[in-house]
Order: sequence, then C-alpha cells, then structure tokens
Amino acid sequence: MRSLLSLAHDEQVGAATKLMPKSIEMSIAIIPRRDDGPIAHWSEAGPRAHTVQFYGEDISLLKELSCFIGAALMAGDAAVVIATKAHRDGLTHRLQSLGFDTAKAFEQARYVPLDAAETLEKFMLDGMPDAALFDEIIGSVLGRAAAAAEGKTPRIAAFGEMVALLWAEGNTEAALRLEELWNDLAQRYPFYLRCAYPMSGFDREDHSASFQRICGAHSHVFPVESYSELINEEQRLRTVTLLQQKAQALETEMAERKQVEEALRHAKAELESLVEQRTAALRQLSARLLRLQDTERRRIARDLHDSLGQCLVGLKLNVDMLRHSPGREELWSEAERLMQQSISEVRTLSYLLYPPTMDAGGIASAARWYVEGFGQRSGLKVTLDAPNDLGRLPEAIELTLYRVLQETLTNVHRHSGASEAHVSVLEDAEQVILEVKDNGRGIPEKLLRQFHATGAGMGVGLAGIRERAWELGGKLEVESDGGTLVRVTVPLTAMVQHEPQTQSGLVA
Repeated sequence: MRSLLSLAHDEQVGAATKLMPKSIEMSIAIIPRRDDGPIAHWSEAGPRAHTVQFYGEDISLLKELSCFIGAALMAGDAAVVIATKAHRDGLTHRLQSLGFDTAKAFEQARYVPLDAAETLEKFMLDGMPDAALFDEIIGSVLGRAAAAAEGKTPRIAAFGEMVALLWAEGNTEAALRLEELWNDLAQRYPFYLRCAYPMSGFDREDHSASFQRICGAHSHVFPVESYSELINEEQRLRTVTLLQQKAQALETEMAERKQVEEALRHAKAELESLVEQRTAALRQLSARLLRLQDTERRRIARDLHDSLGQCLVGLKLNVDMLRHSPGREELWSEAERLMQQSISEVRTLSYLLYPPTMDAGGIASAARWYVEGFGQRSGLKVTLDAPNDLGRLPEAIELTLYRVLQETLTNVHRHSGASEAHVSVLEDAEQVILEVKDNGRGIPEKLLRQFHATGAGMGVGLAGIRERAWELGGKLEVESDGGTLVRVTVPLTAMVQHEPQTQSGLVA
C-alpha cells in the first residue's frame, strides 16, 4: 500500500499531505482555494464542489485525474468519469499501474466510465442541452453511483468533458448552459465535479468573454500545468508578474490593431466610394463621348452638304452651261471661283481634323494656324505665345496638345462669355505645358471642387482633356479667378507608345 501511495505522491503537483498509517485516503494535487489556502484531499473541498481544469498536455491531465479518481476509489467512494475514449483508456491504464482493480470497482458500480459524446447526445435537443433529459440521464447515473459508495457519508467524484466537446464544436452557449445544469444538479447529489478544457481551445481574442464566463461557473479553477509545477511562491509571483506584463502588452497591441483595422475600414470605404464615383464619371464620359462623336459627324456631314456640296453643285451647273456656251467668260470666272471655294472648304475641313502643318512644322505651326482661323471664325481675340525653336515633339504628344487646344478654345467660345483668350506653349527638358487663359466669367467654385474630386460635373470637354493627359502620364489643372485657366502638363520622359499613323494625301 505504501508503494502505491508513494507513486501517487510523486505525480501530484505542489505540497500534499502524508498518509497516516491506517489511512485509506490518498493525497492528490493541491486545489487552490479562493483565499489561496491549499486543499490536500479532494473531500476537504466540502460536500459539493464544481471545479475546472485547464491543461496543455494530455499526460498532465491524466496525472491529475488518476490522483483525483484514485483517491475517491481508495476512500470507498464512487467515481463517475464521462470522457473521450482516449482519456478513459489512459485513466484506466494509470489507475491499474497504481494498483487499482478497476474491473472490481466497475462490478461494484463504484467506478462508472461513460463515453462523453454518446452521453451528450442523449440529452441534446436542437443544439442545446435539455434540462429535463439531463436530470433524468445524469441524475440516474449519479444516483446509482451514490448507492454503491461505501461509508456513512457516501460521496461521488465526477469528471466530465462533455462541455469541452461542445466548446470544440463552437457551441459556446450550449457549453455554458451545461455548466449551469451541473450546478443545479449539485443541489440534489453530493458530488465533487471536475470539468476539463484544453487551453489550446482558447487561442483567440474573442474567446476572452466566454472564458471568463466558464471560470465564473466553477467554484475552483486549476491553471495549466506549467503554473502548477512552480515549486514556491517566489516563482509563482514572478510568473504572475510576467503574465501580467504580457497581458498588458497584448491589450496594447490589440488596441493598436483595432485602430489600424478601423483606419483600414475607413480607407476601404473611401476607396470604394471613390471607385464608384469614378466609375459613374467614366460611364457618363463614355456616353458623352459617343454623343460628341455623333455630333461631330453630323457637323462634318452638314459642312460637306451645305458648303462643299453647294459649291460642287454650282460648279456642275456651270460646266453644263459651258458645254453649250464655251465662250462665255463670266461662266469661266464663276467656275474658277467655285473651284477655289471648294478647295478652301476641303482644306479647312482637313485642317480641323488633322492639320498638315503638324507633320511639317509640329505643334507650334499647327497651333498658329488654328488660333488664327479660330479668331476669324469666332470673333474672339486670341493670341499665341509659342517659342519659334520649339522643335518636333513625339507624335502622340503633338496630337494630344492640338486636340486639347481645339477643345479648350471651343469651350471658351461656347461657355465663358470671354472676349479674349491667350494661348501659351512652354517646354523644357522634362515636360511640355499648354495653357489657355480667358477673361470670361469663370467656373463656379462648387462645380470646380466637384470636378477635382470626382471628375464629373463639368461636361465632356474638360473630362475628355483630362483623359487625354492621363493617357500620356500627364495632368490637367483648372483654375478659375477672374476668368479660367486650363493647364495641361505632359512629361517627355514617360511616353505612351502609339503605332505610326499613315497620312493620306491632302489637298494643298
């Protein structure tokens, strides 16, 4: 008997009481009371107790459990074990290695091993433990065990990990409800219950509140074995201090992480809103560009019909009359005039689409021609400041600047109410800048802010200009103070590659 007690004593954690010569009691692991006083024997916790054991390794749980259950069996009391098969088999093996005859205790109904999953299934309804079924099933088990216990005050040592199974399934509320049902049942049966949870199941921040509720449902809490194995108060105080520091650091990190997450959520919401705004603006721009394309085609068709078409019709009539009267000088003069007018109309139309002077002299030459003709057609006083030695720029940049000039001056004529406009072209080693400044009424500040923020609200003209600048890695700036200034800056170092365009023959 003394060798058996010695083995159990070697496996216990903390101080344990020594057995008296004729004692049938067996020392077990010390259970911390709420006042930090030790309990050397499981029955010293009072007639009823509901404790919880958190463990890191199965072997540590089985060591504690073999002392707990072994002490009860040694005292002649009953033991009910509701556990997984691995833990039941491990407990039986350890008890037998300590000299206990578990088969005999089973026959006497003092040792009742039950499967946790099978037992749990018997009283679960709709994912929650049913109180009536629990009382009926577990109550009958405890009743039979109590009847089999020996002594004047028979007691039951119970171990259960059904709650751990529910927790592992993520059914937190069911686990907490089952803890409450055990507490209710303790009012009718004299048992000392120990629950067990693997600490690895509480590894997330959102487990904290449920972990505290689980601890609150028990009269005693057993920490993980790494704490219980500390041999003196100094080591425990140091460990508690270290854990407090880690907890404080973790709380700080969690607070910082929440701030970062909130900032990310805010940034994501802003980005999504911006994407939605830009998407809507692009859709509007696409629709407006299509309408503008149709409008431009109608304008070209109208110009061809009303101007060039009429000239050609008049020329055809003159040719018909000349067949009959080839000597009439006035008909030859009229025919020559109509031919010159047709040539002029074709030249103007072709220049507006793509000025031939662009190929010969670059953007400076094309801009001078367009500014001069635009001033004559619109009645605006338009001036141009461009360096004579500007030289040739990449084709894509020249075409973009020419289209920007066309669109900007058209907007000045249609919307600004200006009488004058000034165009300037600037260049350095890194970029080329086109500016158009008018003396008109300007753009309302609200519309200008909306355009800068979303790209919408200003019509298709400025939006199209900005898109052209973006294609070349450039930018559009719009200022409105005593008129409107449109500035397009295009870098010369980050070119968008375009396929060479083949120019068809143009009328001189």
